[in-house]
Amino acid sequence: MLFYQFDQLDNFIKGDLIHSLKLEKDEIKKYSNLYQNKKMNLLTITTNMIAMSDSFDKNKLESFYQTISLLKMSFETIHSLQELTNKLEENLTSTISLCHNNLENNYDEIKANLVEYNKQREELSHKILTFETDYTSIINSTILFSLSISNKKKAKKKILATDSTKINTPLEPQDHNKLIVSEKEQKAYLPYFYSDVKKIYETSDHHYLTLQSVIDDVYVIPLDRFKNSSLARFKEAFQLIREKEKGSFAKALDLGLELMFHYELNPIIITACRNLNELDIYLACLEENEPHDFPCFEITFEVAPQQYKENKKNAFSF
Repeated sequence: MLFYQFDQLDNFIKGDLIHSLKLEKDEIKKYSNLYQNKKMNLLTITTNMIAMSDSFDKNKLESFYQTISLLKMSFETIHSLQELTNKLEENLTSTISLCHNNLENNYDEIKANLVEYNKQREELSHKILTFETDYTSIINSTILFSLSISNKKKAKKKILATDSTKINTPLEPQDHNKLIVSEKEQKAYLPYFYSDVKKIYETSDHHYLTLQSVIDDVYVIPLDRFKNSSLARFKEAFQLIREKEKGSFAKALDLGLELMFHYELNPIIITACRNLNELDIYLACLEENEPHDFPCFEITFEVAPQQYKENKKNAFSF
């Protein structure tokens, strides 16, 4: 949809231009608000899907991957639409200002702005048409997938006693640079930065009584969290970006999808990495087939002797 007809541009400028520009700006603002709302709806749908993911089995993984990929594509398209509406609003604001200052002296610049605006306005109309067609299909696919797993009961997490001797709060502030994966206790004891533990403690509004209680709650993870390795890779990578890196929702989806079927990567490693840089370093070591050269923290894998033969077949690879 064009703002004006190209062959009528001069007549358009000579008309009630400022009024037309302001009306158009209001219209673009409506588009901007509309797609911000759609973005928030997508965020809610995707978050709910990720939350439901513990309740489905491995035969749903491919469908989950495809559905999340479609949702990610929608996020990217909305981002593109929002960037374009921002450019259009900036163009209109600039053109209105030029008209107020001196229309005759700024005539050529105003004309150039409007030519560029019309091209971008046409691009916006085309993108909206494409998006709305795809959006309906994506939402329908998401609803169907959600319905296919909605009757599954979410398993209750087994609460395991924590052996606090594995990682104790040091008397002197220092980082804990060791990951312990204990098959015997069915827990992973994560490395941490002392500053992170202290920050959680100080901002918990008295939820944690001691620094050790932070460690026991946040840095001791039951292994059943990782029993579905592919799904765990997606979720842990997603949370790494959102919670530790404070990154965008789209970036979190991107990394989750990238690592979901990275079968050589133990999902516990993703959880143990304290930031994206550590994960990148580990992935580089893994690519060189030298994971034991990983320098950020030590990795210890404890296997109960009586379970060794059974666990060896299913053990996570480092």
